[in-house]
Amino acid sequence: MPAAFRDVLTGSTHLDRGIERANLALGRFHADATIPKDVVLDIARRIVHEVGELITRGNLAVFSELGPAFARAIAALDEDGDGAALRRLGETLTEGSSDRGGQTRLRLALNGYARARSEPSPHRQAELMLLANARIGLHEQIRLQPFIAGSIEAPVRLALLDPADEAARRLPRGLRTLCRGALRLALRDASKAAERHWEELCTRELMTLQLPGETLRLGRQLPAPKGQPLYPALLDPIDDPETLDFLRRQDADHPAPLGGAVNWTELADRMRYIVDLFRSRQLDAALQGGPFTDDQQRQLNAGLPVTGPL
Repeated sequence: MPAAFRDVLTGSTHLDRGIERANLALGRFHADATIPKDVVLDIARRIVHEVGELITRGNLAVFSELGPAFARAIAALDEDGDGAALRRLGETLTEGSSDRGGQTRLRLALNGYARARSEPSPHRQAELMLLANARIGLHEQIRLQPFIAGSIEAPVRLALLDPADEAARRLPRGLRTLCRGALRLALRDASKAAERHWEELCTRELMTLQLPGETLRLGRQLPAPKGQPLYPALLDPIDDPETLDFLRRQDADHPAPLGGAVNWTELADRMRYIVDLFRSRQLDAALQGGPFTDDQQRQLNAGLPVTGPL
């Protein structure tokens, strides 16, 4: 992303013209009060670095919590066939809401998996699994909210205007306010163009999901699995009152009429898409195998980077 964003900025006529106009105006007041173009690029690189840091911290926050819990859940599944071990594992989790460090939703999800394991009805079992998966998804997305919002809402426009403020501070005190306003006006088109380019870059680089055999664009309509309806028969309709209530609260009890997620920084938009995706792909055989080939597993066991498609 740093190279891609740099190329966008260096090729932006709005940016070039805005800085030229600003420097012409500044030159009338003070010979040293100019905005070097590389300062803008340095700020852009810092923004991209901050975005990378936020994504990394968000992933670490989620994986460090859910990784150990799922590893213990897999071991619990091997202990018995009635789900009692899963329930005992759930009792070790912290009570409380997800946004305050609590794990009540994770506990409810583990209990749901335990109930599904001993449920004789395939339809009822699928509903219990969907509800458990969706609860974990909601818990995860609540945890990720500050990181996702911060990474996509990178303050490009304000960052591009910072050089103007810095240049204005070099002027005599009486001219600073006047020049700051003039410079911000001169850079307005450049900042709007950079903001639009950044949003397009985020959509292109961050807003896709690679699945076996397909790539989903999260801002577009969720497609049905190839050759199948959007929802599998076991999950259409949803009869379980608790599962149906959860779907309704996420506005996911029906296909989205307006396409994919409108704004991925909004928790409600993300969850509406995620729950729909979970319901649509829950019984997809391509998603139920192991994530790694035998060669990739050997690479992992040897502490090597994994190569090949995942």
